[in-house]
Amino acid sequence: MKIVVDTNILMDAWSDNFSYASRIVEAVISGELQAVASHKIWREYQLILERLVNDQKHYDLANRFFQAIEMIEVRRRVDVVKYDRDDNKFFACAEEAGAEYIISNDMHLIEVGEYKGIRALRPKDFWLKYENDGEDRNDNWKNWMRSIMGK
Repeated sequence: MKIVVDTNILMDAWSDNFSYASRIVEAVISGELQAVASHKIWREYQLILERLVNDQKHYDLANRFFQAIEMIEVRRRVDVVKYDRDDNKFFACAEEAGAEYIISNDMHLIEVGEYKGIRALRPKDFWLKYENDGEDRNDNWKNWMRSIMGK
């Protein structure tokens, strides 16, 4: 499943290791989810990394995430986000890459809802849908937890 990850999700993942954002970032790193980014999104990621990441642990996590991203060249413009036109880059990237979801906490993206089959969702909403859609993944997780708990 292809997704586009908004920069605010990375910031949330780095600040709370148990958040839905962190689960999504880890799923991208492990290859369970395929994240795509355009050059504009990549520059925004790098800017945030330079400004906000100040310890080695989070820097390493960010670099592992960046290594897992597929870069997409966006050749088209999209104009669906009304109040923050710069956020159109997320829908343009998703459309070009054939991504199904944009994961974000940005209300400007969330209020668009769906555009050409691309849905903008908050991390929790995406993660719950992702878990419910993948019975095999869910069963694997349950089996792993049972093995840890000795049941």
